[in-house]
Amino acid sequence: MKERSYIAIVDIVKAAACIMIFLYHCNTILPGEWKFITIFGQDLGNNLFFMVSGFALASSIDRTGWRGFPAWYLKRLVRILPITIIAYIAAYIMGYYSFADRAQLFAVFIYPTLYWFITCILLFYIVLFAIAKITKAKVQLFICMVLAVLYILLAGRQERLYVIGLLSMLAGYITKNALDRMTENSGKKYLKYFMAELIISLPVFIVGEYTENKYLAAVLILLSSQAGGTAMLSSGYICNEKLTGILSSRLRLRKTLKYIGDMALPLYLVQCFCSGYIGFWIGQHIDFPVSFLVNLIVVWVIGTLLYLCSLNALP
Repeated sequence: MKERSYIAIVDIVKAAACIMIFLYHCNTILPGEWKFITIFGQDLGNNLFFMVSGFALASSIDRTGWRGFPAWYLKRLVRILPITIIAYIAAYIMGYYSFADRAQLFAVFIYPTLYWFITCILLFYIVLFAIAKITKAKVQLFICMVLAVLYILLAGRQERLYVIGLLSMLAGYITKNALDRMTENSGKKYLKYFMAELIISLPVFIVGEYTENKYLAAVLILLSSQAGGTAMLSSGYICNEKLTGILSSRLRLRKTLKYIGDMALPLYLVQCFCSGYIGFWIGQHIDFPVSFLVNLIVVWVIGTLLYLCSLNALP
């Protein structure tokens, strides 16, 4: 298949992942009977975000040589660091961290529990670029299998999130390159299989989330999230002409999807910070569903201000 200048499914999946991540971090607002809407946020939402990032980065990585890596990485760094620095300063002021404590500095920048998502992205960009340049497709698939085994075997929740995040980003990269080599006829042939894979992956993921055996749960979540993400990106890539046509005639919808997708990091930064203080206060003093609406407005307004501070907001 020929290279596309605009791939509509990237904006669609990024927007979906952003909404899932947002809903997951509303857990301090939602009453018990509404907790079910957070089920897709941490595992599926994160994995989709990492996968679509690897998918979207594939072309730029393949065009960039080792000498061009500093400029390539800096371009992405300046989109993330300004808003991250603002968030860390706010966290420091509110007492999340004391930068005088070396142990806490390690927790902030190397193994964070708050804003771990940002650290992963900054590290994964480097790792993904290196894997893409050093290894061939078969070796990349082998690395994915090794990461999958590690994800299943690791006991720590945070370590597993790191591993499956890198796996998802690499899987997105591999998917994009595989689709680029696919012909139009073979793409249409496989489309029905991708759609079936997508339909099957959702109930399997839910079973995985509610499975008490952690190893079985890990297997089901791994299989369903990777299969579902690959199916969505592949189906959207094959049907790109139709999707692009739909969004081209609905310019406002296209801009909205891009805005929501670009808001993933600002919203994550704001909501992680707010859930411990503002979100908890809102949940304690305002009845649901008004509390959810207030939290949504607060987080999205502050997140939009952060978004405007980043280069993502520039044309």
